[in-house]
Amino acid sequence: MVRLTDGDDDESAADSDSILESQLNRRNYLKLGAMAASTALSAGVASAASGPEERFGIQWDRVVNAVDDLGMDPNGNEPIDSQLDSAYESGTLIEFPPGEYLATETQYWNDDVSRFGMVGTGSSHKDVQFVFPSGNNGEKYRFLEITSGDHHVLKNFSIQQTDDATTTADIWMINDDGGLIEDVEWLGRTPTDNDARRQLLAYDCSSVDGVNVARRVYMREGAELPGYPDGVAGIRVQGGSVGEIRLVDCHIEQRGSSSFRATHTRGVLRVEGGLFKNNDNTNMRISAGDHPEKTSWIKGATVIMDADNLNEHAHDGDSLDSPEGLRIDSTGNGYAGVLIEDCDFIFKSCPTSRGVVSSPTWGGHGGFTLRNCRIQNDTSVQTIHADSVDTDTADKPWGVNLENVSITGSARSQPSGAAVCIDNDRNGSTVQNSCIHFPNGDVDGVLVNDATSCEIVDSNINVSGQATVFSGADVDTSNVTSGDSCPLPSADSSTGGDSSSTDSTTDSTTDSTTDSTTDSTTDSTTDSTTEPLPNEIRLVGSGTTTQYEFTVTDSLQASDGTIEEWDDIESGTATGWITTEGVEDAYTFSGDVDSFSFLEGESEVYVNGEQVSESTVTDATTDSSTDGSTDSTTDSPDLSHELRLVGTGTQTQYEFTVSDALEASGDTIESWDTIDGTSAAGWITTEGVEDVFNFAGSVTSFGFVEGEAEIYVDGEQVTENTVTDAATDSTTDSTDDATDSQNELRLVGTGVETQYEVAVSGTLEASGDTIEEWDDVSESSAAGWVTTEGVEDVYAFTGTITSLSFLQGEAEVYVNGTRVDPAVFSLPNTLVVEGDGSETTYDFMVSGDILNDPLVGPTESADSVTSGKAKGSVTDDVDAFRFSGDITKMNLTGDAALTFEDNDG
Repeated sequence: MVRLTDGDDDESAADSDSILESQLNRRNYLKLGAMAASTALSAGVASAASGPEERFGIQWDRVVNAVDDLGMDPNGNEPIDSQLDSAYESGTLIEFPPGEYLATETQYWNDDVSRFGMVGTGSSHKDVQFVFPSGNNGEKYRFLEITSGDHHVLKNFSIQQTDDATTTADIWMINDDGGLIEDVEWLGRTPTDNDARRQLLAYDCSSVDGVNVARRVYMREGAELPGYPDGVAGIRVQGGSVGEIRLVDCHIEQRGSSSFRATHTRGVLRVEGGLFKNNDNTNMRISAGDHPEKTSWIKGATVIMDADNLNEHAHDGDSLDSPEGLRIDSTGNGYAGVLIEDCDFIFKSCPTSRGVVSSPTWGGHGGFTLRNCRIQNDTSVQTIHADSVDTDTADKPWGVNLENVSITGSARSQPSGAAVCIDNDRNGSTVQNSCIHFPNGDVDGVLVNDATSCEIVDSNINVSGQATVFSGADVDTSNVTSGDSCPLPSADSSTGGDSSSTDSTTDSTTDSTTDSTTDSTTDSTTDSTTEPLPNEIRLVGSGTTTQYEFTVTDSLQASDGTIEEWDDIESGTATGWITTEGVEDAYTFSGDVDSFSFLEGESEVYVNGEQVSESTVTDATTDSSTDGSTDSTTDSPDLSHELRLVGTGTQTQYEFTVSDALEASGDTIESWDTIDGTSAAGWITTEGVEDVFNFAGSVTSFGFVEGEAEIYVDGEQVTENTVTDAATDSTTDSTDDATDSQNELRLVGTGVETQYEVAVSGTLEASGDTIEEWDDVSESSAAGWVTTEGVEDVYAFTGTITSLSFLQGEAEVYVNGTRVDPAVFSLPNTLVVEGDGSETTYDFMVSGDILNDPLVGPTESADSVTSGKAKGSVTDDVDAFRFSGDITKMNLTGDAALTFEDNDG
């Protein structure tokens, strides 16, 4: 078997053509010996087949059943190789009933066949599975090698690689036009290229005017991750492809190499939608191509990189090596002009990487455009890097265009110093109508090196460093602001193509090559109108990647059309994912909701039309087998309290929870603010602008995740630390007074002459007659002396201690009766872990010092704080810390709420 070269960037179109020619010659030789038997069997097939039919916009001469007509074994015991090879002829559609079909020999097909199809008839593409000998007898097995012809259809089946370290099966399909691979999944773990070829699907178009489509192709069950170049990629378009290959709504995850690659192709690759997640090397690797009329593009795709959270198919020890988000790369061919539009890039955690979006020097690619894209980078890898271009080889234009691009994240540094780096000779580059917001660390906005005729216009660059940095560059700037936040990307698996991956034989092949027709192989009489159960639960996406799990006491079923294949119902338990804002997962059930939790993220939850919180969903129903006249006339909560947050001109993110009910007031809440049951989270920046909420009950928790704002409860200004004491629901006994929120600070002399200073965030006053005339007390601070051993200065205060220092000497410090290390109050940053009733363990490491903050949440004896590390657990309590430097490690196992403030940059 001739193997395609493994070289990274040295394959040329001529290489692919010569390999193809040698393989075609071998195919012709191998088929001569089977010609007579094939002819005889074909005649038998023709007599057993149905007459001409139209499916998928293609007119078939005959439709045959793989089992009844061709005699294939659906139990995976007997090989199907000879029957499959004999049926390969123009105009033939083979239908495979649900089952397993054993393939042991590669099908080498090079007969210029037109209109040939292999289609599973199951309700799911997993109902028909092609299986292969374990370990493939030490060979790198290729299931199908189709190197000529047109209008080949591979649809609604899976390729089972199993989970061993050697079994694999790939497909190479070349069509002049009309090729369709749809609803096909590779199952099982993919080995390294020691036991597999360099990709699972090689897909080429051999006619300049042709278009071949891969729709809803899935590769998501993991792979060996040996690091480049030994991993196996997902889909590859090769140098011999000269037409158009289109990938639509594909989901490729955790590959050992690129999810897809089209860098040598003279034709184009066009990607519509799709989810590409945690693939090593690159998640998307593409060039503009060299087609006479078309250029490559990617539209509506989602890239997620979260290397610390591989999916459930990962094995112990699996880790990504150097994954990129998108690489613009023509491998030295000099192509230019690829378009990336309406895409989301989310980098949560990542090892060493060239960047979220990059075009390396050796890639030899000219200009490219990012339009209407959103990038979130919470890692230290470079966000956008257009490396220097070789003007002798790369086609013009050489510039990089960012149009309406939003870049956000918590990254504290960038390898180039700036979020966007445009390097030498990227002349004519533009940044327009774009937004960059990196508030942490020291990050510049846009760096341009040695490039001419560049522009940065009509853009907001709100970063911790300089907005723009130019070195030997000619750049015009106009209307560049620095005060706004930026739109966040969405981990949108529906926009990203994954939501359309419902297991269905309903044909949706509308594209430039086929008509949209219903697959008549599907029994249209199938009853899908299951009677709904008496109760309904709906989960409505909030734009956050969310995984949920719940159990009911009786029966549970999905509501038609809302549940995707990655959602699962087993007995009375459902687990699933929901991401896109406004999209719903809906179920009907009998009995009660016995348990409910968000394993990740959050969404709105409605039971029988009423919105509930995560903690109250189990109380929202009673068994429908009881009298349905359950009294539901309980009065709605009295939303009589008001919480107002007023911007101070600082980029501020807040979050809070109330005890009973919560809603937005008027039109003060923007699209990036969210309300989930009794919790809200949002942003406020502009000075004087307000976010206003009405609520019932009391504010049970409040925190600024970033920045600060003025807080008013029922018209009275409060602090971050006193807001929870500012209102109680009118139905309760409001006997509390302001003293309930007061704390006590005692400074006890040790016999050393000591001078101290202390400041608090709220109010401070001397307690009793402990303060002498040489001590000075103002509204929120004090300075004094304490010397005699055992003698105390005592203060009552509200809020938190923002600083405490000894200008001379030292004393013992007690807060609310507990002795504390005064050094804690000199640490600028805070970190709080608040339990929700179930045990959560935590493990933190910081680059500076860390101490327990007993005023907010004292630790227990089982918790430990030593040498820049904090480790412990919470259940229904709070552990709090102050620290300096940066958080270098953060592990949290459980459902506790984690908040932290970084106040020292």
